[in-house]
Amino acid sequence: MKAIRELWVLDEEIQKIAEQINTLEEKRNAFASILQANRHSLNLHDNLPLAKKYLVDNQLARQVKPTGLQGLRVGGVDGGLLKKTLRGIELVITRACATIFEYTPSNRVSVTYFPEKSIAPKIKAELNPISWREADVSASLERVKAELELAIRVQDHHPVELLLLDGSLRPHISDRPASNSSFSPKYKQIKQLYETLFEKTQETGTLLAGVVKDSRSQRFVRILGEILPHLISRYPVLKPLLQMDYRSILQTCYDSDLFFRILNVGERSPILQLNEVNKDQTSEPLTKSFQDNKNLVCIYLRTAKFDYPLRIEVFSGSHDSVRVVEKVSAMLLPMSSDNEGFALPTVLIDADSQARLIERDLDFLFSQLANRIGYPESMLKLRRERMPFH
Repeated sequence: MKAIRELWVLDEEIQKIAEQINTLEEKRNAFASILQANRHSLNLHDNLPLAKKYLVDNQLARQVKPTGLQGLRVGGVDGGLLKKTLRGIELVITRACATIFEYTPSNRVSVTYFPEKSIAPKIKAELNPISWREADVSASLERVKAELELAIRVQDHHPVELLLLDGSLRPHISDRPASNSSFSPKYKQIKQLYETLFEKTQETGTLLAGVVKDSRSQRFVRILGEILPHLISRYPVLKPLLQMDYRSILQTCYDSDLFFRILNVGERSPILQLNEVNKDQTSEPLTKSFQDNKNLVCIYLRTAKFDYPLRIEVFSGSHDSVRVVEKVSAMLLPMSSDNEGFALPTVLIDADSQARLIERDLDFLFSQLANRIGYPESMLKLRRERMPFH
């Protein structure tokens, strides 16, 4: 009887959550449908200094004309990470891989791997006592370091027109250690590696972009919330927004969710500046010299009917950011449109499969280590992994 009562209570809770989700979806769709219907006619720069500060172009959506891929060389860099916490040791395993696609005139793809197809992972042990937070930061920084170093090296061995990183072109705010942390020097090294990568791509003439698979950024949503009152006063077609609590609706949306409802397949969002930090709490700026150049920008690109738009961060260097974004998005659209339900460039899908690590790899390395030193107290697994009767 107890199990039946528990299932009955659980069913009621699930029903409540379902109703909340349906209500929220209806509000989001109603809000987005108004913007979607007028996405090509709204001038976001219409006497709005704030919009001009954060948005490079003035349309809510722009059509992307896909480029032919024949003769194009594209590189993708991804990294794998596994972490095992023992009683007195943190084991971190990383592997970074670069996949190079060369599209032949016959629409076939020639694939090259760097440094090679089967790369042995690297293992690092942290023997000093650190907090859970520092353990996560240290592991993440090791993975980012491996990816950035490989992205710099690959350009000397396999020149490409477009180099794609899996993830952002800036350090994530969650990877920043405390100011007094022993990992602060490593974090500074990561920031320097980003800038070295930018300098390298300028030297080689390579287009550089970061593809964020599952972005939780609300940067554009916050900007839109500030400029919407001005747009509503200028465009009568937006007056229906006043009949809904659009501010609270915006607070429930990520940028990718909003553009999923606004953009059609083959369209991109406005270009967002990434150098101003007060509108985006997910990433950090780099040095002041790069901030002043205003050369890190971002778009959302809808490439698949049944998947969210891709967040694409682009380094434009000293070139016009609009022209660089047009080139990058024209290449990425055909590369990310093979599957209607999964939007990701195929070269990054391949790089992910090469770099991915599985728990069996970690278990094997742990066993090898234990064979050499036995099972001292510092090698004990955590109690949560040793619970009896599990």
